[in-house]
Amino acid sequence: MTEPETIQTGGAPAPKGPFAQARRAGNLLFIAGQRGIDPGTGELVEPTIEARARRTFENLKAIAESAGGSMAAFLSTTVYVTDMKAHRPALNRMYEEYFGEHLPTRTIIEVRALNQDDIVEIDAVVLIQEKSA
Repeated sequence: MTEPETIQTGGAPAPKGPFAQARRAGNLLFIAGQRGIDPGTGELVEPTIEARARRTFENLKAIAESAGGSMAAFLSTTVYVTDMKAHRPALNRMYEEYFGEHLPTRTIIEVRALNQDDIVEIDAVVLIQEKSA
């Protein structure tokens, strides 16, 4: 077994704490919670669920693709929202848009608060093709 590898891309915001954007172990990629942060500015995008969710999905996509994955290869996601009733419909639409026929499993949890008073965060597990020897 090879050692786990840290994945880092400028296409998603750099971590502002003691954690990695993602870690790859074999053919599994574990992506840390992503939020609606613009990687170019390091700031949250406009405070609508549509804008925050879209930026979150773009960050997830950038990390997966930097490791050789795709949106079709997402296996599982965990979504944290601050208002289930208000945010779940927009997230459902985004899931259909970004994943199409390749929907991953999903757990969605309402939480009291997220960092920077954000409204959505998603972490994921992605299947990545094995590296050629």
